[in-house]
Amino acid sequence: MMPIRPPHALRLVPAALLFALAQGHVHAQANLADVEVKAQREALSAANVRVATEKLEQIPGGAAVVDAKTFEAGKAVTIKDMLDFTPGVFSQSRVNEESRLSIRGSGLSRTFHMRGIRLLQDGIPINLADGGSDFQDIDPLALQHVEVYKGANALQYGAASLGGAINFVTPTGYTTPNSVVRVDAGSNEFARAQFKTGDVVGDWDYFASISQLRSDGFRQFSGQKNSRLNANVGLKISPQLETRFYLIHGDMNQELPGNLTKAQMQADPAQANTTSSSNNSQRDFLITRVANKTTWISANGTEYNFGLYAVNKNLYHPLTFPTSSGQRALIDQQNRDIGLFGNRIAQGELFGYRHDTTVGYNYVKGVTENRTFDHTRGIRTRLDAYDDQKARNIELYGESRLHTTDTFQLISGLQWTHSKRTSDDQIVGPGNGDASYERRYAQFSPKVGVLWKAAENVQIYSNLSRAFEPPTFSETSPVRALEAQESTTFEVGSRGNLNDIRWDISVYNSRLNNEFVTYQLPAMQPAILNADNTRHQGVEIGLTGPFAKNALSQGDKLDWTLAYTFGRFRFDNDSVYGNAAIPGIPEEYVRAKLDYTHPKGWTVSPNLEYVPQGYFVDLRNTFASDPYLLVGLSASYKASETLRFFVDGRNLTDKNYAATTGVVINAGGADVAQFAPGEGRSVFAGVEVKW
Repeated sequence: MMPIRPPHALRLVPAALLFALAQGHVHAQANLADVEVKAQREALSAANVRVATEKLEQIPGGAAVVDAKTFEAGKAVTIKDMLDFTPGVFSQSRVNEESRLSIRGSGLSRTFHMRGIRLLQDGIPINLADGGSDFQDIDPLALQHVEVYKGANALQYGAASLGGAINFVTPTGYTTPNSVVRVDAGSNEFARAQFKTGDVVGDWDYFASISQLRSDGFRQFSGQKNSRLNANVGLKISPQLETRFYLIHGDMNQELPGNLTKAQMQADPAQANTTSSSNNSQRDFLITRVANKTTWISANGTEYNFGLYAVNKNLYHPLTFPTSSGQRALIDQQNRDIGLFGNRIAQGELFGYRHDTTVGYNYVKGVTENRTFDHTRGIRTRLDAYDDQKARNIELYGESRLHTTDTFQLISGLQWTHSKRTSDDQIVGPGNGDASYERRYAQFSPKVGVLWKAAENVQIYSNLSRAFEPPTFSETSPVRALEAQESTTFEVGSRGNLNDIRWDISVYNSRLNNEFVTYQLPAMQPAILNADNTRHQGVEIGLTGPFAKNALSQGDKLDWTLAYTFGRFRFDNDSVYGNAAIPGIPEEYVRAKLDYTHPKGWTVSPNLEYVPQGYFVDLRNTFASDPYLLVGLSASYKASETLRFFVDGRNLTDKNYAATTGVVINAGGADVAQFAPGEGRSVFAGVEVKW
């Protein structure tokens, strides 16, 4: 295994950690207040933050739980807002809520939408049946917490991909027994209003959130209009049996200003790509997701979860790439998915030792009526292609956890995946060839790991796992039969809490076969093909702790947070690209903040975002983005238990930078239109009323 050379920003971490430990020791003496513990009924089918955190501590690898309170304190709109302080996760906005999302280098070849990560809401899959996904229908203000499971650590959800899984958990009536109205507004005509409420009524509980968002966007032709509804209703049939129904509805409308050259971005980052704006590029979709989840806990403590879900999604997507006639393409899709899921979680004995087991299944079947039209500024003019895309996945998985001592666990797991992709050409006839095809993929994905409780609040973990990822319809074609992407990952790390300093540090090395990468075909057309061998390796460091107490007045405190991600993704003696870097995201990404909290309800949080080195925009590694440093400042005031105000200032130095980029095969060292400018200086403010 090639050694991972520590990048220059990483050298600051040991010093920061030693200093923080010393500070934590000085301030470890705290006044203990009397704590009253009250028995409280909880939902069986939906874990609260405490239960989710306890579950995380049983995972022998990189994972995180993000309490929604941490991102609701300011402007919370995108995936970046929710997960920006989670090491190993890279998310940046292309424009507004249209984002690039990657964990440990997943989906690097996909510069639109997302693949390589299993997204769930309340444990129910969000991804379409072929594995592709969107995130705009996820409302950050309608969440209780977010669970992140990196790589094979997501086995409990049947996810065996390189990136792992993210589970967005909504509140229930048990965790939100109140009503909230929130209004926020700010730069670029941004405005949003939300109402949410929840309660417990006898054996029933409910939660509902409705929100509307409008914005002109930082750039020209980047406006958006979004409406979202999230709701669930639970019935506790008995203390051991509960069923819960979910409804999610979203109406998303987004203008797409396109990418710029670096020169254009430096001259005016707010301008739109003229080709995108003149052709009315948009991405609008309407989605409805309904689901049911039932949980039963038997007399011996065995837990059974099972449920089903259905999704209907309509996509209207005028673009600028050409159809077969040379006109601009408009994608018009209707997607319908239906799925089943279930698992059994039990505790027993094996060879006299405590033995915990989990077995489960996922089944999903989806049909997408995929039409491509010529268009003139978003008006359909001619049907260019029409096919029915059918995807089916079956996942069976199991995990064994053997407690050989009170402090040591041996974990093993296995998943079997079978996927089928079928495309039926609907316009076969004279002059039109048959573009239908069928692909099948199947594989076992094993995992072994150890979890050692080295001290009362210190864990050390390690795991070795296999990952398996069939291509989505965006990677497949009638003439190219891609292999599934496979990888083997070794990971070692530690998490814990010492002298109020909390950490989660992971180091991983992944060897990939058949990674999906863009190559040049003989006819000079780019296409996604399988690379022979690639390697992903990295370091993920999350640190938080106290910096000072009683710094300015009695009872105040100053806390710090650092999230550092280093990821090196390269070809391994590739016949075309050699040992070049796989472009798309930076090798190093740093987020840090200080939180000053005053006992009278004030909180002030300066923060920074730092990319020490630019990264390539082409696979030949000839042209790159630039490094950048952003400075922000947020503040809030809790006037009472019912009233809170906040202000969130971002990029206060008005830095001109690329938030993310597209990827091309060979820029030839020349400036190319692949840069998505980040938002300039902006300020947002809001008020929240709770009763």
